[in-house]
Amino acid sequence: MSTQDLDIWPERIDDPRLALAAQDAGGFWISGFGAQPPAFGGAGFERLDVVLTAHGLEPFDAEYAAAVEREIEGVRFRVLPLERVLASKRASNRPKDLAALPALEATLLARRPVKDDTTE
Repeated sequence: MSTQDLDIWPERIDDPRLALAAQDAGGFWISGFGAQPPAFGGAGFERLDVVLTAHGLEPFDAEYAAAVEREIEGVRFRVLPLERVLASKRASNRPKDLAALPALEATLLARRPVKDDTTE
């Protein structure tokens, strides 16, 4: 089960690097206005959600400091640890996030080291 999107949580929505990144990927960035939230647009951007407030989490700076660095195809970026993603999904209380919890919790359990209870 997946929510079928990727949440992007920028520190600042007025950071000009967001528009440059979108342009480099063949899309565009709308920083939002009025009731319109910020968003990426263009082909391939349909599944990106821009997060302005992450429910159930600490402020951006604290979460960023605890984020883990990953690399995909030479691009390095920081992601929240799975435990923090779970905390946010629980706090959001959105049906699609709640539906994803069992699969995410199972993934978390599968990643934990197995205890060796054997004695020698």
